[in-house]
Amino acid sequence: MNYWKGAAVHIGSIVFVFILAACPYVFVPLADGVHVKPSAIFIAVKQFMNGLFSGDSFYYIQGDRTRFILSDIGSYFLGSFFYLFAAGMAVLILAFVLGIWLWRGTERYLNKVIGFLGIMPDFVLILLMQLAVTFIYQSSGIKTVKVASFSSDDPAVFLPLLSLIIIPLLYVIKTLNEETKDVLTQDYILTGIAKGLSRKQIYLYHVTTNVTPFFKADLHKILSIMISNLFIVEYLFNIHGMTAMLFVTQTTFGYQYNLVIFGLFGLFLLYGLMFLLFSGVIRLVERVIEHV
Repeated sequence: MNYWKGAAVHIGSIVFVFILAACPYVFVPLADGVHVKPSAIFIAVKQFMNGLFSGDSFYYIQGDRTRFILSDIGSYFLGSFFYLFAAGMAVLILAFVLGIWLWRGTERYLNKVIGFLGIMPDFVLILLMQLAVTFIYQSSGIKTVKVASFSSDDPAVFLPLLSLIIIPLLYVIKTLNEETKDVLTQDYILTGIAKGLSRKQIYLYHVTTNVTPFFKADLHKILSIMISNLFIVEYLFNIHGMTAMLFVTQTTFGYQYNLVIFGLFGLFLLYGLMFLLFSGVIRLVERVIEHV
């Protein structure tokens, strides 16, 4: 049953990608208003499928040149992979430390910060950080960090990573704080305290092992937040990533259905790869705790 359910979800996701990419063809602006052409979806999909066999779907237009998509998409993919992987690892490490081991301190001192930053739109937070760096430079002449990537050889690193870390970290800290607090009130924890177990033993062998499953269950939500933030981060910091391939190329050289399809499937692949990597890291932590 689970197999068929999973297969249906994957097939539905693929169909959704083809329909989503064809939406700009469905809504046609004319002099007398916007006309809706649902048949444009089938036409676009048919042309794309035919292009897979003829080879036309593997090429896109960039200025006055025609380029092979598969030769270019790798660099865009690796750009997004670096930022997502580095930010994701930071979220995992800080979540264990702040959400479980130091939960009392974060609950006491960070609740107001979490509440304030949680209601702030991502792009506003990014712009405020860029303005802060610019203000420091203008007022003191001190160069701190880059506010944008001026080329693929000179990328901004610190602020984009910080932007990808903050929102999912605040979410997971709040969730783990609640779960940690709940676990610490359970009878087996109270029994362990009564038997004289140290704080380290209780948190390592009982609290962490019982809170980690909630962490794994929220991994899809965490990655969803990071992927959605990636669109804003790569645009505002001018990063050479998958979303740049989707949007910058489209707005500059016109809409290209085949490029959007490959770009969206690249994001799906990026999501799946991140999920496998982070799930593996969490399982590794569990195995290490079991053998400590």
